Amino acid sequence: MDYFFDQHFHLMDISHPNLISFFGSIESGVAELFTSGALLPSYILTPKTRRTHTLLSRITNTLTTFAQPIGATLLMMEDDLSGAYTSHDEEALYPENPYIREGKLHFRNRSYDKVALCPMLMDFSASPTSGQSLYYPTPKKEKILTYIDDTLQGFEHYRSHHPDGLFEFFPFVGINPPMHSLSFIKEILSTYVVTGKKKARDKRRFYGIKVYPPLGYDPWPSDKEERAKVVAIYEFCTEHSIPIMTHCDDQGFRGLTAKEAWRVSEPDAWRPVLAQFPMLAIDFAHFGWQYTPLQKNPITVLTSLANKVPDSSWFYQIIELMKSYPNIYADVSFSGANISFYNELSTFLESLDSEVRETISNRILFGTDFSVNLMKVESYTSYYRLFETSPFDDEDVHRIVHTNPMRYMRMQ
Repeated sequence: MDYFFDQHFHLMDISHPNLISFFGSIESGVAELFTSGALLPSYILTPKTRRTHTLLSRITNTLTTFAQPIGATLLMMEDDLSGAYTSHDEEALYPENPYIREGKLHFRNRSYDKVALCPMLMDFSASPTSGQSLYYPTPKKEKILTYIDDTLQGFEHYRSHHPDGLFEFFPFVGINPPMHSLSFIKEILSTYVVTGKKKARDKRRFYGIKVYPPLGYDPWPSDKEERAKVVAIYEFCTEHSIPIMTHCDDQGFRGLTAKEAWRVSEPDAWRPVLAQFPMLAIDFAHFGWQYTPLQKNPITVLTSLANKVPDSSWFYQIIELMKSYPNIYADVSFSGANISFYNELSTFLESLDSEVRETISNRILFGTDFSVNLMKVESYTSYYRLFETSPFDDEDVHRIVHTNPMRYMRMQ
């Protein structure tokens, strides 16, 4: 089976995120929205999206996916790749022919039998919020359980409406240890994750673990009880060859202050983990892209300007991890909404000696970060087109969308 992988995207409706947690993270002051980089032109408020009409269109377009059930979004995504919709953005890039046609997905010089979708479920579970600022107390919610059920129902809805569709699903289940007991975490792993050569059945439909440090996941906490929780995850993943994906840019949905979120999100926070569990397969999402200048090394920035290569310190931390450990990967989700990202990545790879270049090229994964990416691109299709127009040759593209994710997912 020739799969085309979207290794990183999201399916959720408005009931799944924890908005209370998000607003609580900026309670200390709206000024943090500026110092964190959330409002920088390199992130969401690009020169184009700062136009009032464009910004409102982007927001409305994004919210459309949150205002409908997960199954409806999946049908919409496949219809989009099949050419069902018309662009309203004169600057957006689109293929001459729909990507899905004649029963296959066509991309560059190849055709693929199936589109392997890896939706990343984020664990928005929350502890009760108390204190002086809220009149009403907020209850403790194990939101991940409802999110799991809604996702599995969405898959069934898709299959019933598109029985001959190209989408197959390889979801990752989110776990945020500070919100749960050790026994609950072990139950999530044993109940929902596919292990060994067992086939997906019943609730055992998840092929990987999604962790999200800005919501509170510390890769190697100092507290013994919290350490035991993450160790249980790493031991399980090592024993059963289960891949992990971690959020890795300096933005995103936060339940922490920006400074604390950066501390637990940077790639080097995983070094003590890898020292103990060197065979873990970890995808550092977004390739460690940093948007705020406060997080960038001035020397790295100057070098990048001169050589037209990435300027994010986290990017280079990931590269060093790839050199040191055999199963470290990075994906191009969201970061690839700017063609300059692919240009800089390609230039960097060309600067390496052949052996190192081959190592890094074998660890790059394609992902879209849909539907979050709709704040920067018009559609699911247009994100594919941006990648298709990247400077990577056809063989490298095939490696990124098929060969590398097959290895990362232990499907080879």
